[in-house]
Amino acid sequence: MRIAARARLLAVTLALLLPAAAQAASPRFTNILPHGGQRGTEVDVVLYGSNLQDAEEVLLYDSGMEVVSLTHPEDENQRPSQVLVKFRIAADCPLGAQRMRIRTRTGLSDLQSFRVGALPVVEEAEPNTDFEQPQVIANNSTVHGRVDNEDVDYYVVECKAGERLTAEVFGLRLGYSSSGNFFDPYVAILNEERFELAASDDTALVWNDAVASIIVPEDGKYYVQIRDASYLGDGRAYYLLSIGQFPRPQGVVPAGGKPGETLTVTFLGDVNGEFQRQVTLPTDVPEEFGLDVTDDFGIAPSPMVFRINDLDNVIEQEPNNAADQPTPGPAPAAFNGVLAEPGDVDYFKFTAAQGQVFELEMYARRIRSALDPVLYICNAQGGRISGNDDSRGPDSYIRFQVPADGEYLLEVRDHLNNGGPEYTYRVEVTPVVPKITAATLDVARYVQPDIVVPQGGGQGVIVNVARADVGGPVAFKSDDLPAGVSIECPEGWRGGGQMPVVFYATPDAPVAGRYSNITTYLNDPNQPDLSVEGPLTQTLLKVRGPNNSTVWTEPQTRVAVVVAEKAPFKVWVEPPKVPLVRGGSMNIKVVCERDEGFTAPINLRVLQNPPGCNSSGSVAIAEGQTEALIPFNAAGNAPVQTTMFAVRAFAAHAGGTVESCTPFVPLTVEEQYVTFTFAQAAVEQAKEAPLLVTVTKRKDFEGEAQVTLLGLPANTTAEPLTMTKDSADLTFLVKAAENAPVSDNQNLFCQVLIPEAGETILHNLGTGRLRVDPPPPEPVKPAPMPEPEPMPAAEEQPKPKPLSRLEQLRLQAKEKRQAAAAGE
Repeated sequence: MRIAARARLLAVTLALLLPAAAQAASPRFTNILPHGGQRGTEVDVVLYGSNLQDAEEVLLYDSGMEVVSLTHPEDENQRPSQVLVKFRIAADCPLGAQRMRIRTRTGLSDLQSFRVGALPVVEEAEPNTDFEQPQVIANNSTVHGRVDNEDVDYYVVECKAGERLTAEVFGLRLGYSSSGNFFDPYVAILNEERFELAASDDTALVWNDAVASIIVPEDGKYYVQIRDASYLGDGRAYYLLSIGQFPRPQGVVPAGGKPGETLTVTFLGDVNGEFQRQVTLPTDVPEEFGLDVTDDFGIAPSPMVFRINDLDNVIEQEPNNAADQPTPGPAPAAFNGVLAEPGDVDYFKFTAAQGQVFELEMYARRIRSALDPVLYICNAQGGRISGNDDSRGPDSYIRFQVPADGEYLLEVRDHLNNGGPEYTYRVEVTPVVPKITAATLDVARYVQPDIVVPQGGGQGVIVNVARADVGGPVAFKSDDLPAGVSIECPEGWRGGGQMPVVFYATPDAPVAGRYSNITTYLNDPNQPDLSVEGPLTQTLLKVRGPNNSTVWTEPQTRVAVVVAEKAPFKVWVEPPKVPLVRGGSMNIKVVCERDEGFTAPINLRVLQNPPGCNSSGSVAIAEGQTEALIPFNAAGNAPVQTTMFAVRAFAAHAGGTVESCTPFVPLTVEEQYVTFTFAQAAVEQAKEAPLLVTVTKRKDFEGEAQVTLLGLPANTTAEPLTMTKDSADLTFLVKAAENAPVSDNQNLFCQVLIPEAGETILHNLGTGRLRVDPPPPEPVKPAPMPEPEPMPAAEEQPKPKPLSRLEQLRLQAKEKRQAAAAGE
């Protein structure tokens, strides 16, 4: 997010004044004073931080500046927190940020920026917080100052009528933040009567920083006010405020060109009006390029972002604000223009053939335009075929497959129908080509990894690789790693999206560091003629806003790689002798060798778990011990394969943290040797019952396996069993205590320990079902019937009338029913 010319490394290692530096780990680089200097000069600066007593080198990312001297303070108490450096800034040093990190013998610091400008730098002098007591400065100066809470700073310059007066601030772009309340500068220009002639809060051209500019109406004194937009500010709200007659356009058309090309560009939005310049672009395409803006009165503090690629430029020709008035051009090409006023819409046309596929990349906010673009593809009559608003942040992107031969239109508009000289854009229409991008992933939230490789050890990172219009495995290479450093990514990982990459240093690798170009490239034997590659990048978060919003980042296409002094321990993994089976688990031993006197705990984390596997993230080699076990488990559907893995090891040491990474070792995941099928079973409280398990063998094994039934309900037990490769079934005798809870348990499983190579392979096989029932109730005995009272003698009854056959059958049926009822 900075504007710079070709970037390269200028790192100078100088002998320290101290006879020997005390060891310190985890160096921090928190501030630099002053925060900027004038090109063509030498500047003495103080680098502030902690654990800097063994600092040896300042690694400069950008070109145009070099280190003349690096020393430590004479005061021993200041040595851990300060480094004294003299910078020599070349007369042609690119304007803008010079990014740097401090390399110590034991580590690498945070990144900070030093801003290079064209004007002499003066320091803020308090009191200047009142309009009546401004700091007097010469016109065409840069002031280095700081805004505290509710602070307002005033500066006054003498100006002549008709002169241009511009104030531009580097505040947020310095990359400082405090507790999420980042510095959001506000700048205003006032006359002697305190009338505000121009003011600015957030200018798209300079991100959240501010630019204010006027044509001086009459001779006299003019005041520049700077403060935080919300009257915040603290001990880290630093700024570099440039005040002068320099030009400050807000846009440029075209916004790009070809390498080595000389072309005429038009600068828009300056208070003196638009103007043209002829510029020659560099032949070698830099990481980022900024177009300097000059005229007879000076040079703008910030260059204009300018694209360099091999596309022909098409520049809008007015009128082109209707579908029947498009500016014609070829495809591929870069279509450039400006929405010069509110409501403006621009159209371009190109001819394409059926089946062609184009990518349409809108560059607006990415070239620091105020435009919030909406891009459409239309047919020749203006009917919209496809459109996009924010696929590239505020910018737009369309992938367009041509449906038929003919002419097609590009329609460009602002989302809110705004417009002005700062609403410039560039639409790059290119054929689809395969792409590979790669970036390191955060090791913790908002924290990118530092590639600090101890002598004889390693540093592991996780890299995310994205492929577009190409598939296949990738690999990594670099021609400029520090001496003795190699890079390794196991073959089995290279076809995925996230993969472990470890940098290793030989024991005799010199303690040194540099920014290295690391290339991620397609390495597919099935596509030997296809060459696709991209840099391994890092994006360092510098400023976070409220709710952890990302405000300012520093993307880098080269990675700082440092060799540090050897760690006080060496760690390795003992390769497992047996496989990890699906649904099973195992413990993997990690062993360390400690330097004499080093006893601190060593924390262990698997760099990246094999697919379908998990490992414990809270294992440590205990204080003074030399080994620990990391539990691993495999999911039931884990891929059956062998995967290489490594383990990060880190410990507190020398006031910070020292880290190393083990060599890769293989872990094999296999199918289960046996599977179990459980028969449903039930047991009564206070009784026992058999539970049958049918065994299906998938692989032979030697000896006896131990089988334990787990997941039983409380107060229920079953003795372990043994089995061999020939066992067809197992029967567990389940015993339920009298107080075993009545339940239906459906999570029974067996833990099976199968012997192999002197170790055991743990299987977890299930699932089974066991019901615990209460005993049945005892039958209820009927109460005894009372003795019947003696019946009086019956009178002699007449003989019954003989029954008919039908009456006899009815009587028999009645008796049967009565007997049945009595039996129930």
